[in-house]
Amino acid sequence: MSVCIPAYNRPQGLVAAVRSVVAALPPEYHDQVDIIITDDSPTPAAVADLFAAWSGHWHYQHNAQRLGMVANWNASLAKASGEFILLLHDDDYLLPQGSTTILETLSKYGRQFDVFLFGVHLVNPHQRCLRRQIPRRQEWLSPTQALRQLLRHSSFVRFPALIWRRSLLNEVGYFDPTYGEATDLYQWLRFFAQKGVYTVPHATAAYTIHDQALTMGMFQAQTLATLGQIFAAAADLHLLSLAELQKCQCDFFHQFILAGTWRFLRRRQWQRAQEVYQLFDRPEVRALGRSRRWQGLRWLFGAWLWLMQQVN
Repeated sequence: MSVCIPAYNRPQGLVAAVRSVVAALPPEYHDQVDIIITDDSPTPAAVADLFAAWSGHWHYQHNAQRLGMVANWNASLAKASGEFILLLHDDDYLLPQGSTTILETLSKYGRQFDVFLFGVHLVNPHQRCLRRQIPRRQEWLSPTQALRQLLRHSSFVRFPALIWRRSLLNEVGYFDPTYGEATDLYQWLRFFAQKGVYTVPHATAAYTIHDQALTMGMFQAQTLATLGQIFAAAADLHLLSLAELQKCQCDFFHQFILAGTWRFLRRRQWQRAQEVYQLFDRPEVRALGRSRRWQGLRWLFGAWLWLMQQVN
C-alpha cells in the first residue's frame, strides 16, 4: 500500500500524519507500505528524522513551484507504487490500529474488491473526538448501491477512510481540477460506478475539522453549480433513475448547505452562517423541493439565524 501525503505548510500536521503511520506499524509490516510526501510549503520540511526507525520505502518531494490542491494530490499519486493507495492529508492522521487494520483487510479481501471504505473519528484541532462515522456493516455495495449512498449523503466518504486499487487511476483518470474543491466527489463517483465499494465497520483514521481546512471556503454558489455538473455526470451513467437521482440531489444539497451553516454557527460567525443558509434560496436548490430528511434541521437553523438577527 502507498500512503500519499500531500502537504500544505502545516508542519505539525505533517509530522503527526507521518508518525501515525511509521510509529504504529511493527517492523514486519514496513515492507508492505511506502510513504510519499509531496510538499507545497514555501520551504522544504525536515522529515528524515521521522523515518529513522522506518525500514520501508519513503520519498519526499518539495515542489519548487506551488502546485495547488488538486495538482499536489495527483503529484503524490503519480509516485505511488503500492497495489492500493491511501491519500492522507497533512491535517488528518491514522488511528493507532489503523494501519494494521487496513493491511489485514487488504490481505484478506484485496483480490475480491477494488475500493474500500473504513470509518473515521471526526476530531477537532486538539485531537478530541467530536463524533464517529463508521459504516454499519461489512459488505460490498454494488455500483448502483454505492452511488445511491454517495449521492444522497454529502459526507458519505471522508478522505482518509477510502482506499482504492492504484490501477483504477489508469481506468478512470486522476483527480480532475475542473471540479475544484468538489473534485473528490467526482473521483468517488467514477470509482464507485466502476467497482462499487466494500465497507468495513472499523475506524482507521481521524478526520480533522478546523478553520484552516481546505473545505471551509467551498460553501458557496459556485460549488453548487459544480455539484450540479457532477449530478449531471451521474445521470449519464444511467445507474439511477432520474427521479431517484433528483431525490438524492435534494438530500445532498440540503445536507451540504446545513453542514456549512453549522460550521459557521458553532464559531459564532453569524453573517457567514447566514450567507451559507441563503443558498437555499438559489433557483437550482428550490427546484429540487424540500428534503424530508433534513426539513427539521433546516427549520431549526433558520429560526436560530432569525433570532440572532433580532438580537444583533
